[in-house]
Amino acid sequence: MACCSLASAQVQLDRLYPPVVSVGTETAIKAEGKFPKWPVEAVVDREDVKLVVGKDSGEFSLNLPSDAPPGIAWVRLFDKTSASKLVPLLIESTATLEEVEPNQKINEATAVELPAVVYGRLAKSNDIDTYRVHLKKGQTFVASTLAHRPLGSPMDAVMQLVDQQGNVITQADDDRGIDPQLVYLAEEDRELFVRIFAFPEVPTGTIGYAGSASFVYTIRMTNDVYVDHVLPLVQPLDSSASASTAFGWNLPPKVDLQFQDATDQSPRIANIGSSLGWQWQTALSHEAVVITENESEDFATAPSLPCIFSGHISERNQTDRLRFTVKAGTRYEAVVHSRAHGFPLDSVLRVINVADDSELVRNDDVARKQYDASVTFTPKTADEVELQVSDLVDGHSLRHAYSVVIDEAPATVELTVSDAQFAITKDGNVEIPITIARKHGFNHELTITAEGLPEGIHAEAVVSEAKGDTSKTVKLKLVADKTVTYQGPFRITARPKATDDKPSPSATFTAGHDLRDAVQVKTFWLTAPATKD
Repeated sequence: MACCSLASAQVQLDRLYPPVVSVGTETAIKAEGKFPKWPVEAVVDREDVKLVVGKDSGEFSLNLPSDAPPGIAWVRLFDKTSASKLVPLLIESTATLEEVEPNQKINEATAVELPAVVYGRLAKSNDIDTYRVHLKKGQTFVASTLAHRPLGSPMDAVMQLVDQQGNVITQADDDRGIDPQLVYLAEEDRELFVRIFAFPEVPTGTIGYAGSASFVYTIRMTNDVYVDHVLPLVQPLDSSASASTAFGWNLPPKVDLQFQDATDQSPRIANIGSSLGWQWQTALSHEAVVITENESEDFATAPSLPCIFSGHISERNQTDRLRFTVKAGTRYEAVVHSRAHGFPLDSVLRVINVADDSELVRNDDVARKQYDASVTFTPKTADEVELQVSDLVDGHSLRHAYSVVIDEAPATVELTVSDAQFAITKDGNVEIPITIARKHGFNHELTITAEGLPEGIHAEAVVSEAKGDTSKTVKLKLVADKTVTYQGPFRITARPKATDDKPSPSATFTAGHDLRDAVQVKTFWLTAPATKD
């Protein structure tokens, strides 16, 4: 009984509605979930996003400055005894518009003045939301849904562009992960309609469209500048704007890319001023040469490693090629970044020896349902090799974009946890399971502990042996004094231990949690105590 009472007393933030806000406006926001005690406090990863708690449960207001950059803010709510998960709030520089019900039928469609970001909810089974847009001849119209990515809505949406009679002109399904995006060139002045409906993220076998309170979405709609993506998808340390290139539709001849710095929850974000569309750029911890596919030559050349090779598989039977020199006996690794960023490329990596065209290594999937290819190889002789990038099923388009990171591959380790927030139990402790992936022959013993804890809370350091069960998983125990109350961040780190025959690597490894595809957080939240006597 005490367990059930404890569970019901937890702060639970399911989503924020609206899920998107416009800069330069004041917006009333509803936090949907359970809040046993009101008011609560809010922590946001962006300093320019300040939520003001309202009088009634779940109510907030937000006044965004007009110069706030577009992107995303991650919100966590907490009271004295519990904390919620992180929930995203999208930020756009264009006006936002909520669907107006009923809008199931074409003659009920919500009118949209372009450009705009519309938002709504497919609240029940067989729900369809419809929007009316006016296009002029020669305009390129873009409609891009954000629902599963990055809002986390458990829906597999479909969008259709139809005429007044309901005839489908074009349809979009899985374009950005499982979110749809459609692009249409108007051949005449006309009034058209965008329809959105959805199936469950996980098929249930039920015939018909699905809906629920969690089926929240936004759709960016524009006949103006739209940034689909920015290459490279992975940025080197201290990269400049000149190393990045925007791709999309209706782009001006000269593009002025702007960047929002990374936070504890979000990678760096690239965008073009007040235009729609922005791109996460995952960061490397070191410098690297940035190279793009060479369309005028048979191959591009990397003057040195590490490097980031980026491009598009935009034509049928296309293979992009990068040549570089390798040393004998040195291990190298090449990793594709594409699917994790929401692109449809089913990448294939192949490395050949240029001198005799012999294949050194090939890969098309890292693991089951992980379609970004990765290869590791150790050449026997110092030679020039060629890295080849292609699509397994000959997919090709502007959106078949990729970045490949190529570098020497020393022995290393990755630590991950399955959650981003933890709470000290009534027993005064919490155990955090940690998964350990040892790569490229890493065989050092690790001492794992927590950093950034307040006085009165300590970590019982745990050892991960080089072999055996603890080499793959361990549990880190945090213990709190009875009098300690704490809400705040901490980190989990691992340091290799030196032995008589193996000196300790100098690196410190930090555990992470995959908040979204291509978004990993390395700062966690701790609540202590979870309950008080």
